[in-house]
Amino acid sequence: MEKNPKANKPTNPKPNKAVIFILLIFTALIFFLVKLIFEGSSSATIGNYTKEDLPENFEYRIIKDESNPNVEKNQYQVEINQKLTEGQLATLAEELYNSKDKQRRFYIFYNLKDNENSILAWATSHFDPELEVSINGSTNTEDNQMLFKAQKVEGDIIGIFNEKDYTFSLYTIYEHNGKTFIRTTFKDGEFMDNEVEKINSKNGIRYNYKEDVSQGEYFVLNNDVLEFYNNDNKKFTHAVRWNKY
Repeated sequence: MEKNPKANKPTNPKPNKAVIFILLIFTALIFFLVKLIFEGSSSATIGNYTKEDLPENFEYRIIKDESNPNVEKNQYQVEINQKLTEGQLATLAEELYNSKDKQRRFYIFYNLKDNENSILAWATSHFDPELEVSINGSTNTEDNQMLFKAQKVEGDIIGIFNEKDYTFSLYTIYEHNGKTFIRTTFKDGEFMDNEVEKINSKNGIRYNYKEDVSQGEYFVLNNDVLEFYNNDNKKFTHAVRWNKY
């Protein structure tokens, strides 16, 4: 029997166009998915910070622009209407950074509304050149923690006062067993209790530390305001009564 020479000859199957089309679509989807992941990751962070959305009712205004291109520096003083988290500050910092021509450094100082004369900025976000966010004052979370500690005193609370310009602390005036004390509660939750001497004065009720722990500083409770005086009898800051206390 004569063999057919074409019988054992390998044949190249025709490519399946449908399979090729599906592979191309799949490859394109993988490419765009990877691109989306990396771009999304990049846009969600700035430097070492993960950005967070700003509150819906958030407002800010630039109080002062002290930029100086001659020294390659941009600088803003900004008033904000509420406290922000570190991630929200990073979001705002990027927005402000992109609002001006680029310089080597960009310093941004934030003060809370009605506290623009504070000695220390509530927070900063400096590009030098990488972003560094620092919150000098207390956050909302720290406020809740401070208030919890400020209330946990033995005795009758005369008032709890919030100092927002200098120490960013709460001051609880309370009486226990015929003695008067002031508890200072710091933003990290630590606190200290000091006995004080209560004296009536023409400006209000004066409180002097029994022990010399303040280099002559003292307090005067004037209605709902706790005033802070140095040893030269000059007022250097004040604290307002906290809500119901």
